[in-house]
Amino acid sequence: MNRTPEEDRDYWQRRCAAHRAMAARCDDPGQRGLHERFAALYAARWHDVVVEGD
Repeated sequence: MNRTPEEDRDYWQRRCAAHRAMAARCDDPGQRGLHERFAALYAARWHDVVVEGD
C-alpha cells in the first residue's frame, strides 16, 4: 500500500492522538506509560514526514 506524504503524516498524527487519548483514560501507570511512549514515537515519526509545500 502506497500512501502520499500527506496521508502518511495524517496517519501518524491520528495514531499519536489515539495513544494520547488512551493514556489519558488509563488508570494503570504501566499501561499509561506505554501509551505515552507510543504517542511520543508516533509524534516523532509524524514530525519526520516532510511534505512539499509545508
